[in-house]
Amino acid sequence: MTPLGATAIVVTHNSEKRIGESLAALCRAGLTVRVVDNASRDRTVALVTKDFPSVEMIANQVNVGFAAAVNQALHGVDSDITLLVNPDCVLPETTARELVNVLRQRPEVGIVGPRLIGADGRVAISAHPFESLASVVASRFGGNLAPVALRRMLSGNRRRRAYDACRGSGTAVSVDWLSGACLAVRTCLMTDIGGLNEKYFLYYEDEELCLQARRRGKEVVYVPTVEATHSGGGSSTEDPTQTWPHLYRSMLLFFARHRRSTFQPVRVVVLLRALIGIGLAGVRLPMRPQTAAARARAWTEVTRIALTATRKRLEAP
Repeated sequence: MTPLGATAIVVTHNSEKRIGESLAALCRAGLTVRVVDNASRDRTVALVTKDFPSVEMIANQVNVGFAAAVNQALHGVDSDITLLVNPDCVLPETTARELVNVLRQRPEVGIVGPRLIGADGRVAISAHPFESLASVVASRFGGNLAPVALRRMLSGNRRRRAYDACRGSGTAVSVDWLSGACLAVRTCLMTDIGGLNEKYFLYYEDEELCLQARRRGKEVVYVPTVEATHSGGGSSTEDPTQTWPHLYRSMLLFFARHRRSTFQPVRVVVLLRALIGIGLAGVRLPMRPQTAAARARAWTEVTRIALTATRKRLEAP
């Protein structure tokens, strides 16, 4: 196996069940691997240290967030290409090599990602147009209730092209942004951007990264001819109180930074969705008390975020 001369960064948080397969694939691909653990309460750190002695491990005592953890690992990287890989993502050697080759052969490309296959064997929609008020409404009030085919039909041209890129079997295509579950990025581009934006504790840092790359004249390219398996849930928690508030705060932050004219309408959408969520949790409480109670707490926190969100407050440290 010829080393790729690239570095893979993996951020973990209670990832014991998934991290082994992911790291084994990265090592087989000939990548230098750095893991940053965000205060896992399971055996993630012990497993990585014992089973993967060649992997560099950074163990944080507190959860600093995904973006900050990536930036920790990015410090001192001397390879020309950095891969961001989730601990629940298995990246085959052939895919890793193709991603690296695209960046080395096409100087106009700054970020590249493969087709992602979910745990159910289906193609995941991982290429997207930049978000808008319309896409937020569709995702918050349609979501999984609306099949991909229906969402594609009702979407604008840019979103339809993104769906087609994921569903088709064509050649590499330039897109707005790609899911951060598996990305290859020019290290010099990451350095120029200043790493991932640490104001995003979790979620939206991938869209922000791709936006900043495109503003610097670099293409973001989706390669459907190679695949990685992304099973989901490898570095998170099933407790919505630990994830949903971060998701909606990051959404509001993105709009405060880049979609200022629609920030207030999006804030209203988030507030409405949270209030509906609280109501639905109340209905489900007698049937599923623990799950419903957790959802109610999560939506209550999202309500607080939406009510108090201002651009100045969101941008504050």
